[in-house]
Amino acid sequence: MTRRDFLRSASAVAASIALPIANPSSGGVVRAAIITDVHHGLAPDAEARFDTFLTATRERKGLDFAMQMGDFCHPGDATQSFTKKWRDLDLPQLNVLGNHDMDHGAKGRIMEQWGMKEPFGSYDFGSFRLIVLDLNFFKKKGELVPYAVGNYFTDNATHNWADPEQLQWLLRELKMGDKPTILISHQPLGFSERGQPLPPEQEEVVSVVLKARETNPRGAVVAFLCGHLHVDRLEMAHGIPCLCLNSASYFWNQGMHPYRDPLYSFIEFDPRGELRVYGRKSEFVRQAPKVEAIGMSASISDRKLTLKRRSFAWV
Repeated sequence: MTRRDFLRSASAVAASIALPIANPSSGGVVRAAIITDVHHGLAPDAEARFDTFLTATRERKGLDFAMQMGDFCHPGDATQSFTKKWRDLDLPQLNVLGNHDMDHGAKGRIMEQWGMKEPFGSYDFGSFRLIVLDLNFFKKKGELVPYAVGNYFTDNATHNWADPEQLQWLLRELKMGDKPTILISHQPLGFSERGQPLPPEQEEVVSVVLKARETNPRGAVVAFLCGHLHVDRLEMAHGIPCLCLNSASYFWNQGMHPYRDPLYSFIEFDPRGELRVYGRKSEFVRQAPKVEAIGMSASISDRKLTLKRRSFAWV
Protein backbone atom coordinates (compact mmCIF):
# COMPACT_ATOMS: atom_id res chain seq x y z
CA MET A 1 0.00 0.00 0.00
CA THR A 2 1.09 3.58 -0.60
CA ARG A 3 0.19 6.92 0.99
CA ARG A 4 1.97 9.09 -1.57
CA ASP A 5 -1.00 11.38 -2.02
CA PHE A 6 -1.09 11.86 1.77
CA LEU A 7 2.57 12.82 2.00
CA ARG A 8 2.16 15.31 -0.83
CA SER A 9 -0.75 17.10 0.77
CA ALA A 10 0.28 17.98 4.35
CA SER A 11 0.08 21.67 5.32
CA ALA A 12 -0.76 23.95 8.25
CA VAL A 13 -3.93 23.84 10.34
CA ALA A 14 -6.10 26.95 10.26
CA ALA A 15 -7.37 28.44 13.52
CA SER A 16 -10.76 29.86 12.53
CA ILE A 17 -13.11 30.19 9.60
CA ALA A 18 -15.98 32.30 8.33
CA LEU A 19 -19.02 30.76 6.65
CA PRO A 20 -22.37 31.96 5.41
CA ILE A 21 -25.29 31.01 7.62
CA ALA A 22 -28.90 30.15 6.95
CA ASN A 23 -31.97 31.78 8.42
CA PRO A 24 -32.17 30.46 12.02
CA SER A 25 -35.92 30.02 11.69
CA SER A 26 -35.52 27.56 8.79
CA GLY A 27 -34.32 24.67 10.96
CA GLY A 28 -32.49 23.72 14.15
CA VAL A 29 -29.04 22.36 14.87
CA VAL A 30 -28.08 19.35 12.75
CA ARG A 31 -26.15 16.74 14.74
CA ALA A 32 -24.11 13.87 13.31
CA ALA A 33 -21.95 10.97 14.50
CA ILE A 34 -19.03 10.51 12.10
CA ILE A 35 -16.29 7.92 11.74
CA THR A 36 -13.82 7.38 8.93
CA ASP A 37 -11.03 5.02 7.89
CA VAL A 38 -12.00 2.17 10.18
CA HIS A 39 -10.16 -0.21 7.82
CA HIS A 40 -11.84 -3.49 8.65
CA GLY A 41 -9.68 -6.16 7.01
CA LEU A 42 -6.51 -4.11 7.44
CA ALA A 43 -6.51 -2.82 11.02
CA PRO A 44 -6.61 -5.95 13.24
CA ASP A 45 -8.91 -4.41 15.87
CA ALA A 46 -11.16 -2.45 13.50
CA GLU A 47 -14.38 -4.13 14.60
CA ALA A 48 -13.76 -3.47 18.29
CA ARG A 49 -13.08 0.18 17.44
CA PHE A 50 -16.29 0.40 15.46
CA ASP A 51 -18.24 -1.20 18.31
CA THR A 52 -17.03 1.61 20.60
CA PHE A 53 -18.29 4.17 18.08
CA LEU A 54 -21.68 2.45 17.83
CA THR A 55 -22.07 2.40 21.61
CA ALA A 56 -21.18 6.09 21.90
CA THR A 57 -23.55 6.93 19.06
CA ARG A 58 -26.46 5.13 20.70
CA GLU A 59 -25.78 6.99 23.94
CA ARG A 60 -25.60 10.41 22.28
CA LYS A 61 -28.88 12.32 22.42
CA GLY A 62 -30.50 14.18 19.54
CA LEU A 63 -28.50 12.85 16.58
CA ASP A 64 -29.95 13.36 13.11
CA PHE A 65 -27.75 10.87 11.25
CA ALA A 66 -24.59 8.79 11.37
CA MET A 67 -21.94 8.68 8.66
CA GLN A 68 -18.97 6.51 7.77
CA MET A 69 -16.63 8.34 5.39
CA GLY A 70 -14.96 5.48 3.56
CA ASP A 71 -12.25 2.83 3.90
CA PHE A 72 -14.83 1.02 5.98
CA CYS A 73 -14.63 -2.63 4.97
CA HIS A 74 -14.19 -5.09 2.10
CA PRO A 75 -17.20 -6.82 0.54
CA GLY A 76 -17.91 -10.48 1.16
CA ASP A 77 -18.95 -13.06 3.72
CA ALA A 78 -16.22 -12.05 6.19
CA THR A 79 -17.76 -8.61 6.71
CA GLN A 80 -21.47 -9.40 6.62
CA SER A 81 -21.88 -9.35 10.41
CA PHE A 82 -19.75 -6.19 10.66
CA THR A 83 -21.89 -4.43 8.05
CA LYS A 84 -25.09 -5.62 9.75
CA LYS A 85 -24.10 -3.77 12.92
CA TRP A 86 -23.93 -0.59 10.88
CA ARG A 87 -27.19 -1.13 9.02
CA ASP A 88 -28.99 -2.03 12.26
CA LEU A 89 -28.15 1.34 13.81
CA ASP A 90 -31.41 3.16 14.49
CA LEU A 91 -30.42 6.35 12.68
CA PRO A 92 -30.29 7.47 9.04
CA GLN A 93 -26.91 6.35 7.69
CA LEU A 94 -24.74 8.06 5.09
CA ASN A 95 -22.02 6.07 3.34
CA VAL A 96 -19.00 7.43 1.49
CA LEU A 97 -16.93 5.24 -0.81
CA GLY A 98 -13.21 5.05 -0.02
CA ASN A 99 -10.44 3.57 -2.12
CA HIS A 100 -9.86 0.52 0.10
CA ASP A 101 -13.54 -0.40 -0.04
CA MET A 102 -12.79 -1.56 -3.59
CA ASP A 103 -9.68 -3.61 -2.74
CA HIS A 104 -11.52 -6.89 -3.34
CA GLY A 105 -14.50 -5.94 -5.47
CA ALA A 106 -16.18 -3.36 -7.68
CA LYS A 107 -18.17 -0.43 -6.33
CA GLY A 108 -21.49 -2.09 -6.96
CA ARG A 109 -20.61 -5.01 -4.73
CA ILE A 110 -19.72 -3.00 -1.64
CA MET A 111 -22.58 -0.57 -2.26
CA GLU A 112 -25.07 -3.44 -2.28
CA GLN A 113 -23.66 -4.75 1.01
CA TRP A 114 -24.00 -1.32 2.62
CA GLY A 115 -27.45 -0.65 1.18
CA MET A 116 -26.05 2.32 -0.75
CA LYS A 117 -28.20 3.06 -3.79
CA GLU A 118 -25.93 5.53 -5.62
CA PRO A 119 -22.19 6.28 -5.42
CA PHE A 120 -22.93 9.99 -4.91
CA GLY A 121 -25.98 11.95 -3.82
CA SER A 122 -27.51 14.87 -1.91
CA TYR A 123 -29.31 14.75 1.44
CA ASP A 124 -31.20 17.49 3.29
CA PHE A 125 -31.02 17.79 7.07
CA GLY A 126 -32.66 20.84 8.59
CA SER A 127 -31.10 24.06 7.27
CA PHE A 128 -28.23 22.26 5.55
CA ARG A 129 -27.72 20.13 2.45
CA LEU A 130 -25.07 17.40 2.47
CA ILE A 131 -23.61 16.28 -0.85
CA VAL A 132 -21.60 13.06 -0.92
CA LEU A 133 -19.09 12.59 -3.76
CA ASP A 134 -17.34 9.56 -5.23
CA LEU A 135 -13.70 10.43 -6.03
CA ASN A 136 -12.67 6.84 -6.69
CA PHE A 137 -11.31 7.07 -10.22
CA PHE A 138 -7.76 7.12 -11.51
CA LYS A 139 -6.51 8.59 -14.76
CA LYS A 140 -3.92 6.75 -16.81
CA LYS A 141 -2.90 7.41 -20.42
CA GLY A 142 -5.83 9.79 -20.72
CA GLU A 143 -8.38 7.20 -19.63
CA LEU A 144 -10.53 7.60 -16.50
CA VAL A 145 -10.91 4.25 -14.72
CA PRO A 146 -13.16 3.46 -11.72
CA TYR A 147 -11.49 1.80 -8.75
CA ALA A 148 -12.21 -1.93 -8.63
CA VAL A 149 -10.43 -4.98 -7.17
CA GLY A 150 -7.41 -2.95 -6.10
CA ASN A 151 -6.64 -1.67 -9.61
CA TYR A 152 -5.70 1.77 -8.27
CA PHE A 153 -2.37 0.29 -7.10
CA THR A 154 -0.83 1.24 -10.42
CA ASP A 155 2.09 3.37 -11.53
CA ASN A 156 2.08 6.32 -13.91
CA ALA A 157 -1.45 7.36 -12.95
CA THR A 158 -3.12 10.17 -11.03
CA HIS A 159 -5.79 9.30 -8.50
CA ASN A 160 -8.92 10.56 -6.73
CA TRP A 161 -10.82 12.00 -9.71
CA ALA A 162 -14.56 12.51 -10.16
CA ASP A 163 -16.11 11.37 -13.42
CA PRO A 164 -17.65 13.92 -15.86
CA GLU A 165 -21.21 12.76 -15.22
CA GLN A 166 -20.77 13.38 -11.50
CA LEU A 167 -19.30 16.84 -12.07
CA GLN A 168 -22.24 17.83 -14.26
CA TRP A 169 -24.64 16.52 -11.62
CA LEU A 170 -22.81 18.47 -8.90
CA LEU A 171 -23.08 21.72 -10.84
CA ARG A 172 -26.82 21.23 -11.32
CA GLU A 173 -27.33 20.41 -7.64
CA LEU A 174 -25.45 23.47 -6.46
CA LYS A 175 -27.14 25.80 -8.91
CA MET A 176 -30.62 24.81 -7.75
CA GLY A 177 -29.88 24.44 -4.03
CA ASP A 178 -31.36 26.83 -1.49
CA LYS A 179 -29.41 25.74 1.61
CA PRO A 180 -25.75 26.05 2.65
CA THR A 181 -24.04 22.85 1.51
CA ILE A 182 -21.48 20.58 3.15
CA LEU A 183 -19.47 18.73 0.48
CA ILE A 184 -18.30 15.31 1.67
CA SER A 185 -15.77 12.95 0.10
CA HIS A 186 -13.40 10.29 1.29
CA GLN A 187 -10.41 11.83 -0.46
CA PRO A 188 -9.41 15.42 0.30
CA LEU A 189 -10.69 18.55 -1.39
CA GLY A 190 -8.92 21.85 -0.79
CA PHE A 191 -5.62 20.37 0.43
CA SER A 192 -2.47 21.27 -1.46
CA GLU A 193 1.23 21.12 -0.80
CA ARG A 194 2.43 24.23 0.98
CA GLY A 195 2.71 27.11 -1.47
CA GLN A 196 1.42 25.04 -4.39
CA PRO A 197 -1.90 25.15 -6.27
CA LEU A 198 -4.50 22.50 -5.69
CA PRO A 199 -3.85 19.22 -7.51
CA PRO A 200 -5.80 19.09 -10.80
CA GLU A 201 -8.19 16.37 -9.61
CA GLN A 202 -9.17 18.59 -6.68
CA GLU A 203 -9.24 21.81 -8.68
CA GLU A 204 -11.69 20.23 -11.12
CA VAL A 205 -14.23 19.75 -8.33
CA VAL A 206 -13.49 23.04 -6.58
CA SER A 207 -13.93 24.97 -9.84
CA VAL A 208 -17.47 23.57 -10.09
CA VAL A 209 -18.12 24.72 -6.52
CA LEU A 210 -16.88 28.24 -7.26
CA LYS A 211 -18.83 28.51 -10.51
CA ALA A 212 -22.05 27.53 -8.78
CA ARG A 213 -21.38 29.92 -5.91
CA GLU A 214 -21.27 32.87 -8.29
CA THR A 215 -24.73 32.16 -9.68
CA ASN A 216 -26.42 30.76 -6.57
CA PRO A 217 -24.94 31.94 -3.27
CA ARG A 218 -27.93 30.55 -1.36
CA GLY A 219 -26.77 27.01 -2.13
CA ALA A 220 -23.06 27.71 -1.74
CA VAL A 221 -20.69 25.06 -0.39
CA VAL A 222 -19.69 26.23 3.08
CA ALA A 223 -17.32 23.41 4.06
CA PHE A 224 -15.53 20.34 2.73
CA LEU A 225 -15.29 17.23 4.93
CA CYS A 226 -12.94 14.35 4.14
CA GLY A 227 -10.98 11.46 5.61
CA HIS A 228 -8.28 9.42 3.82
CA LEU A 229 -5.25 11.34 5.07
CA HIS A 230 -5.26 9.88 8.61
CA VAL A 231 -4.53 13.29 10.14
CA ASP A 232 -6.36 15.91 12.20
CA ARG A 233 -6.29 18.97 9.99
CA LEU A 234 -8.18 22.13 8.99
CA GLU A 235 -7.35 24.22 5.92
CA MET A 236 -8.91 26.95 3.79
CA ALA A 237 -9.30 26.96 0.02
CA HIS A 238 -10.96 29.82 -1.85
CA GLY A 239 -12.51 30.94 1.43
CA ILE A 240 -13.98 27.50 2.12
CA PRO A 241 -12.93 25.55 5.22
CA CYS A 242 -11.60 22.05 4.51
CA LEU A 243 -11.73 19.68 7.48
CA CYS A 244 -9.97 16.33 7.49
CA LEU A 245 -11.19 13.91 10.14
CA ASN A 246 -8.61 11.49 11.50
CA SER A 247 -8.73 7.74 11.03
CA ALA A 248 -10.51 5.63 13.62
CA SER A 249 -7.54 3.28 13.71
CA TYR A 250 -4.05 4.43 12.78
CA PHE A 251 -1.58 6.78 11.13
CA TRP A 252 0.26 5.40 8.11
CA ASN A 253 3.99 5.76 7.54
CA GLN A 254 5.73 2.68 6.14
CA GLY A 255 3.24 0.65 8.13
CA MET A 256 0.49 1.12 10.69
CA HIS A 257 1.01 3.26 13.77
CA PRO A 258 -2.16 2.47 15.75
CA TYR A 259 -3.94 4.81 18.11
CA ARG A 260 -4.56 3.50 21.61
CA ASP A 261 -8.26 4.45 21.46
CA PRO A 262 -10.70 4.50 18.55
CA LEU A 263 -11.24 7.95 17.07
CA TYR A 264 -14.55 9.40 15.90
CA SER A 265 -16.41 12.67 16.28
CA PHE A 266 -19.78 14.27 16.83
CA ILE A 267 -20.38 17.33 14.68
CA GLU A 268 -23.05 20.01 15.00
CA PHE A 269 -24.05 22.35 12.18
CA ASP A 270 -25.84 25.30 13.77
CA PRO A 271 -27.75 27.74 11.50
CA ARG A 272 -27.36 30.42 14.16
CA GLY A 273 -23.68 30.68 13.34
CA GLU A 274 -21.46 27.85 14.63
CA LEU A 275 -19.93 24.59 13.50
CA ARG A 276 -18.87 22.46 16.45
CA VAL A 277 -16.67 19.38 16.43
CA TYR A 278 -16.50 17.13 19.46
CA GLY A 279 -13.55 14.80 18.93
CA ARG A 280 -11.58 12.26 20.94
CA LYS A 281 -8.09 12.49 22.33
CA SER A 282 -5.79 9.48 22.39
CA GLU A 283 -2.12 8.64 21.92
CA PHE A 284 -0.05 6.30 19.82
CA VAL A 285 0.24 2.74 21.11
CA ARG A 286 3.96 3.07 20.51
CA GLN A 287 6.08 6.17 19.95
CA ALA A 288 4.75 8.53 17.28
CA PRO A 289 6.47 8.06 13.91
CA LYS A 290 9.33 10.44 13.21
CA VAL A 291 7.99 12.01 10.05
CA GLU A 292 6.98 15.55 9.16
CA ALA A 293 3.25 15.53 8.50
CA ILE A 294 1.18 18.54 9.47
CA GLY A 295 -1.85 17.39 11.40
CA MET A 296 -0.32 14.08 12.46
CA SER A 297 -2.01 13.27 15.75
CA ALA A 298 -3.58 10.40 17.64
CA SER A 299 -6.66 12.56 18.21
CA ILE A 300 -9.49 14.48 16.62
CA SER A 301 -9.50 18.03 17.95
CA ASP A 302 -12.50 19.71 19.48
CA ARG A 303 -13.30 22.74 17.35
CA LYS A 304 -15.77 25.60 17.69
CA LEU A 305 -15.93 27.50 14.43
CA THR A 306 -17.81 30.76 14.02
CA LEU A 307 -20.13 30.88 11.02
CA LYS A 308 -20.39 34.36 9.56
CA ARG A 309 -22.29 35.80 6.65
CA ARG A 310 -19.44 37.92 5.34
CA SER A 311 -17.80 35.14 3.31
CA PHE A 312 -20.46 35.32 0.58
CA ALA A 313 -23.24 37.61 -0.57
CA TRP A 314 -26.12 35.91 1.25
CA VAL A 315 -29.58 36.63 -0.14
